[in-house]
Amino acid sequence: MIAGKKDVQGIKWVVIFVVLFYFVNIAAAFDVNKLQWDNGKSGTLKRNEVISYMGYSIEVVGFNGPVESDRYKAVPIEPVEPFVGLNLSKNGSFIAETSLGQGESYVFPDGEFKVTAVELPPGLSKDWLFESYSPWAKLELNPRGKPKIEILMDSEDEVLSAPNTEIAVKINLKNTGFADLTNVNMEVGTELPVLSGNLKYYYEILKKGGEITETITFSTPVVMDLKKFDIFVNVSGKDIKDISYNSVKLKTILIAPQAQKAPLLRKTMVTKMYMKDQILVNLYFKNNANYELNNVSIVDSVPKGFRQLSNNSLRWIVNIPANGEWNFRYLLKPTEANSKGVLFPPATADLKIMNEYYMIQSNRPDVVIYGPRIDLSKQADVSEISRGDAVTVTVVAINSGSTPSMVTIHDTIPSNVELISGTTDLEEYLEANKDMRFNYTIRSNSDGAIRLPRATAEYYELGSEGTKINTTSQELIIKLKSLQTPAPAPVPTVKIPVNSTGKANTSKEPSANITQMPEQKSISAPMPVSADANAVLNLLIGCNSGIDPAINLTSGICNSVSTKN
Repeated sequence: MIAGKKDVQGIKWVVIFVVLFYFVNIAAAFDVNKLQWDNGKSGTLKRNEVISYMGYSIEVVGFNGPVESDRYKAVPIEPVEPFVGLNLSKNGSFIAETSLGQGESYVFPDGEFKVTAVELPPGLSKDWLFESYSPWAKLELNPRGKPKIEILMDSEDEVLSAPNTEIAVKINLKNTGFADLTNVNMEVGTELPVLSGNLKYYYEILKKGGEITETITFSTPVVMDLKKFDIFVNVSGKDIKDISYNSVKLKTILIAPQAQKAPLLRKTMVTKMYMKDQILVNLYFKNNANYELNNVSIVDSVPKGFRQLSNNSLRWIVNIPANGEWNFRYLLKPTEANSKGVLFPPATADLKIMNEYYMIQSNRPDVVIYGPRIDLSKQADVSEISRGDAVTVTVVAINSGSTPSMVTIHDTIPSNVELISGTTDLEEYLEANKDMRFNYTIRSNSDGAIRLPRATAEYYELGSEGTKINTTSQELIIKLKSLQTPAPAPVPTVKIPVNSTGKANTSKEPSANITQMPEQKSISAPMPVSADANAVLNLLIGCNSGIDPAINLTSGICNSVSTKN
């Protein structure tokens, strides 16, 4: 019987030795201090309470014992050095018993789990007193952090098979886990030929949250039909416990055979110039077909603000060989400045391909033209005058262009107009977005309207260089006021009411519509002689009434009559 007990006791010690040897070997395989931890679970527990996570359980089994309080305050006589006693188990099996102070941790022997005493009651807390003993512990449980590989590949999904065509594939590795990945190997597998980069890479470590980017350039193989090409990326590595991790990513790229290219028509020129300069327009046609194009009709046109320096019609009918080219150049000269740019019209080409008619257009170049642009205006201070009135005329030149220029303005007046003051000529260096002006005063004694001719100005294409440009103002017409004859005074009328019988109303009751006029006696007199005739005329026009006539014309007549008398 005693021998049997000894055998059982020996077996227990062997089991304990094997378990301890296992955990010692595990601990020796990695540095516990280098373990990294994932997010876990936390909770505040009292004695005999349990918290569990991912198969691991922690039971609170004890705290510091209660102490006496200070006689005058509800605090311990001496500060307590708090700790919590824990029983640790995994999947229901007891692992160990430990005590932790605040901030201390315990790592399970397998290195897969950690418990930390995050917070305990302070050393002077009343939770340690006999009369209010209620200690607690805030525990945090964390599983071991593990690396996680994420692979991203960025490239075109479909590529045309053509000479000198490249396929750039950007491979991005990310460690989105909670631990470093070491001894990282990346292998790329594909049938595409490599132009630059490698198909195998090695990295000593890929830290948690870190990333690595590699770009590999492949050439496009020649294919006759649409074909798929796969690109495999295989990434592997190990964590601190020498556990392997692996991730694979697949990218499929379609390679399409080269299609028959359409012909190309292009128009090129400089993008900016001065008004004094000439611009060379270059037309270029490329036949991308493997056969000749016959009777290709190419047409171009000149935009507003330019003039052609040759007499070419800008129309051509040409034959262009297979994969051949055609080009033509011609010169233009700007006629006005435009700092916003002139958009040229596209050139066109009409052609026949495989018995089908097509029209293609070129691009539309945009050209900025730096130079002056003088706008000349002429205005008067009045639109109508009486004969002999003075008129002030103002001539204004505005440079709405983008460069300064020497401007000379000349104005003329007709022969029937007299220049009273001012000048009709001005020359100044006019800057961009500025104006210059002058005025003069004239008078005309003619019976008709004043017709002032256009003012003229000439300026240079750039400063005081280049060809001179002429511009004019509008013609100005100043009307002559017409003499108005006063209208005669209205003659009063008398309305006689009619009664219901249709006869005139002869009652004595006054009517509001009847105005009684004094009866005028008619005078019958023999034909007067000259003196009598003048007296009668004086009487008729009121010369002898003792009242000054209201009209100057009447006064003049009276004086004339008196003189004759």
